[in-house]
Amino acid sequence: MSEDDEYIKALEIQRRNFEAQFGSIEDMGFEDKSKTQVELEDEDERSSQDSPDQSSGEDEEDSKFDEIDSDSNEEEMDFLGDDEEQDDIPKPKVFKLNDSSNTPLPVVSKQDRKLLKSGRAPTLLEISKKEKLAAKQQSKQQSAKSKAEDEENLANDLKLQRLLKESHILANTLEYSGADLTLQTIDFDDPTGKARRRALDSRIRELASTNSRTGGLPKKLEKMPMAMRKGMIKKRDERIKKYEQDARDAGIVLSKVRKGELRDLDAGRGSTSSSDRLGTGKKIDKRIRDRGLKINGIGRSTRNGLVISQGEIDRVNRGGKKGFRKRR
Repeated sequence: MSEDDEYIKALEIQRRNFEAQFGSIEDMGFEDKSKTQVELEDEDERSSQDSPDQSSGEDEEDSKFDEIDSDSNEEEMDFLGDDEEQDDIPKPKVFKLNDSSNTPLPVVSKQDRKLLKSGRAPTLLEISKKEKLAAKQQSKQQSAKSKAEDEENLANDLKLQRLLKESHILANTLEYSGADLTLQTIDFDDPTGKARRRALDSRIRELASTNSRTGGLPKKLEKMPMAMRKGMIKKRDERIKKYEQDARDAGIVLSKVRKGELRDLDAGRGSTSSSDRLGTGKKIDKRIRDRGLKINGIGRSTRNGLVISQGEIDRVNRGGKKGFRKRR
């Protein structure tokens, strides 16, 4: 192949790539001069083929057909080669600059606009004021964010306290597991059975404890036979004593209990709390102290001895008589 044929083939490949990317030139309103040149060449070839003598034999016609077939095969091979070359050529990258961007534009303050209109540089005082204002706004944003976080943490703490109260996860010596109770009832919006009754009871008592002398507990114990109540109280005291003794022997330090109250080992057991039947404190027997005969004694007997006041001494020295003042 000559250099002109290679040049024409390269131009043809370039034309195809251009039309595949941007469309044909004729669609854009221009005239395709390459096609006109090809048509002129085809007409010249046809005229040259018509000019020779038509009296040639069958052998010449056969040879012409063979040449045409060979030319068509060569053109097909050239076309396939052009397609392969077209696939190997890298395609151009297209960048669109008219897309809308999501990045916000910088906000220019009113003071910056004034400085821009005045045509002067900002002073050190103005720069310091601007920095202080920015720091103040940043501190306000941080304080608002921390306030929201504190409110969220407080709400979570209240939820955790309610969960620990109502699920009795930390309760000991239970017939069932606190985790089982939590998974079965507390995770649902509407607990059922004994868990529901205990949860409602604890919430009502917590609300009533603000304006109640008994701390939300009932003023009177639940009615039941006296012998049964005494037996339950005795059994409770024995269990508490055994529990504390076992902890003392094992070296376990238990939490302190307020004076006059008992350690609650029945938290979460049953649908009715034991405090409604047995109370929360110890029964203290009232001892009546025998002070003897009421005589006019002197002094006050204490564990440190006899304490005599100054008034009693003066009363004895004067003989129990009050002094009278003379009238003027």
